[in-house]
Amino acid sequence: MSVVPPHETDSSHDLATTSTIIEDNGCGTNYFPLMDLPQELLIEIFHCACLAHGGKANAVNPLFLSKICRSWRAVIFETRAFWQEVNLILNSHCSTQISLLEEWTARAGDLPLSISIVYPKSMLETLLPEEELTHLLDLIRILSPQTHSLSLETPVEFYDRWRDCGLADYSWPLLSNLVLSTTLGSSSLSDASHKLDFLSCPILTTTTIKSLLHSHVCLPWRSLLHIRSSFDSVFCSEIYTALELCPLLRTLEAHGIVENDNFSAKTIDHHSLKGLTFELDEEEDDCQECCRLLNSLRLPELRTLVIKIGQSPPLKSFELDIYPCISQSCCQLSELTIEGAFLEPTVFINSLRLLPSLRSLRISYNSWGTPQTTYTASGEPAPLSLIMTAGPDALLMLPNLREVTFDPSSVGYSAEVVVGLLASRWDNLGDNVGALATLQSVTIRPEHEYMNESPWVVSKYQEVVFENWRQRGYSFKVE
Repeated sequence: MSVVPPHETDSSHDLATTSTIIEDNGCGTNYFPLMDLPQELLIEIFHCACLAHGGKANAVNPLFLSKICRSWRAVIFETRAFWQEVNLILNSHCSTQISLLEEWTARAGDLPLSISIVYPKSMLETLLPEEELTHLLDLIRILSPQTHSLSLETPVEFYDRWRDCGLADYSWPLLSNLVLSTTLGSSSLSDASHKLDFLSCPILTTTTIKSLLHSHVCLPWRSLLHIRSSFDSVFCSEIYTALELCPLLRTLEAHGIVENDNFSAKTIDHHSLKGLTFELDEEEDDCQECCRLLNSLRLPELRTLVIKIGQSPPLKSFELDIYPCISQSCCQLSELTIEGAFLEPTVFINSLRLLPSLRSLRISYNSWGTPQTTYTASGEPAPLSLIMTAGPDALLMLPNLREVTFDPSSVGYSAEVVVGLLASRWDNLGDNVGALATLQSVTIRPEHEYMNESPWVVSKYQEVVFENWRQRGYSFKVE
């Protein structure tokens, strides 16, 4: 719910004693006595409208509902739950907004609060006046004991001042979700020795840090269950340290990874991690340290692995090898995504053989061959071709696969290979007439920007085959 300066209520819109027009069917106007609904039902309707189930943009401001009529206003202002969630986007009227924020949260009584404060890029040239900044920081201090979710997207100067105002002394007994982000500008505090201290958060389980250096934030690592990081630069060593310090961690997303030279790691046995995402910084062209980090991990409970090295096939690069992690962890992945990597086909196929549990496979923008092979548009080993020629039982290698996305090199630049693979799964169901195979969704990306022309040619007969599959309930897309 967004905090905006309230407008004067026009008494002419007071509908307390009227009914609401619902429909005119040509035979007269139908009226529905909306004001006669039980208050409990009104509260449920308003609750669905005000809470951002589909995202904050879909939520209705309770102040808007309170202007419809006196009875609605009474319901809105007397129900504390409508004021628990607030999204403050600062503008030139920041003094009024902060005062409204104070009134808004006061209406929630002692209920837990979810607070989001955004300092938009359009405001960066005019920093928050000292008086308003002090008022806002004092308000956050007052609200900290009942805040269960806090999201801040502000200039680094805000964090500097917050830290100087005694952030370490704040009380956060209910804080479970913390999001810290900086807007345009520096990603580090002005003093390298400064820290944003959130160690005194006994139930903090989820944290997201964006465009703010990891080293400037102190967190209660041992209680964290979910970490999402998107930095200007996050080193492999920092990710390694986080995994060492968080024995209960279930998901880790690291975006913007930068390789640090001479990174070495001992084996970490982590028995709670279920989801792991590694995404390299756009300027990185090597994944050697990232690969070393991955293969230092033993993750028996891992179910989702996402590795994004680039958005185009590398011409020549260090080979990404996930086999040691997969084989030594003895994990059973359900989702695997690899993008922009240099893969050795046989090693990759051997990794897949260890994952009969796999349900979703996405391999896009990759190059295939040995580490010394340069990417070309033809003549490369194709994993699908290897599967097709590996014997009659090869298709049983991934018996639970439901969704697959392939890039051009993966399908060998051949529509025939794809048609053959899908026909073996979709057209040979025996006596199960009308049943669907386990594999139900296939997406093919047959060309990239670097190609002058696409070698993917689909005949009219194949188009008919594809359409028949779609009509039977399968999803088949060529992007």
